[in-house]
Parts: sequence; structure tokens; C-alpha cells
Amino acid sequence: MAEVSAVKQSSLTIVVVLLVVLGGCNGRPDNVEPVRPFDIKRYQGVWYEIMRLDHSFERGLTNVTARYELGNDGSVSVLNNGFDRKKCRWKEAYGTARF
Repeated sequence: MAEVSAVKQSSLTIVVVLLVVLGGCNGRPDNVEPVRPFDIKRYQGVWYEIMRLDHSFERGLTNVTARYELGNDGSVSVLNNGFDRKKCRWKEAYGTARF
């Protein structure tokens, strides 16, 4: 059997640990029930930030908005935008949610 270098072994260990950790993020926590009935049509469109929780992806940004749109397949597309004054540029993050 060929020897595995320490770097390759460390990288493999990190990948395995990440897979185990992320694999546990696919369910709903106990005693948590989603809002029913949830009407996505009430939330479609652009939402403007007036206050925030300190999320790392918004840190340092101003003029933050979120746009929610219902897709034909029932999914919801989410586009978050914010302006980074230090770098003088807009940043955005795109995601898709499914019920």
C-alpha cells in the first residue's frame, strides 16, 4: 500500500469532518413547527433593511435589500444586495429556497 502524505491525509480528514458536520444540517430541529399556512405571495418583491441581526454576510454593508420571487416550480429565489463602502462596490448573494 502506498504511503499517503501528511498534507493529503490532513485534507482528507478535513473533508470527512465537513461532510459529517454538514450532513447534520438537513433536518428541522425538534419542537420547531413552520408557519402554516404560509403565503409566499405576501412576501414577494423587494424588502429594505431597517434593522439587522449581525450576520457575517452583511457585515460592513449599507443599503441592504432582499428580493424574493416565486418560481414556476414552487421554489423561492432570494437575491440579497448591499453596498460595501470600504471597497466602493455592491455585493450580492443569490440563493434558492424550497418548501
